[in-house]
Amino acid sequence: MPSNLPLDVVIVEVVRHTPVWAWGILAAIVALGALQMRDHTTSRLRLLAMPLGMGGYSLWGAAAAFGVQAPVLVAWAAGLSIALASNARVGWPGQVRAHGDGGFALPGSPLPLLLMLAVFLLRYAVAVSLAMHPQWRFEAGFALPASVAGGFLSGMFVARARRILATSSGRPRAASA
Repeated sequence: MPSNLPLDVVIVEVVRHTPVWAWGILAAIVALGALQMRDHTTSRLRLLAMPLGMGGYSLWGAAAAFGVQAPVLVAWAAGLSIALASNARVGWPGQVRAHGDGGFALPGSPLPLLLMLAVFLLRYAVAVSLAMHPQWRFEAGFALPASVAGGFLSGMFVARARRILATSSGRPRAASA
């Protein structure tokens, strides 16, 4: 695509060349995220589905964009580790209650939706950037920060699940935003 095109033309072309399946994934993310905005209960199995799904989607995106290379995988894992450490201090989610049947009562929150959208938008932005600048695929200055960001966003889902599962061990959970 020529670099002298007006921004509105570029945006229309990017959207026009987006595969239909990407819009389906976006619709599913919005629907699943909207469900997280209300108080709800969940089982251990359903709780683990989100970090596995979003983590797999994010890691697949990094590997598809930059190849299955040690620096990319290490950067992604570093982002995940940063998220785990960050959430240990932030304590998201707050006010989780474990049920005797192994389920959990969770407060509604827009944060899961925002995180899911961030994972999708990061993957979309990387794909568009690489379509316009294919040489960036091989530049560590682009690949590694994008991989760290993807790992961090996925790590927030892992941290959330870990924190929720810890409530069943009887450890107290303080309220937080």
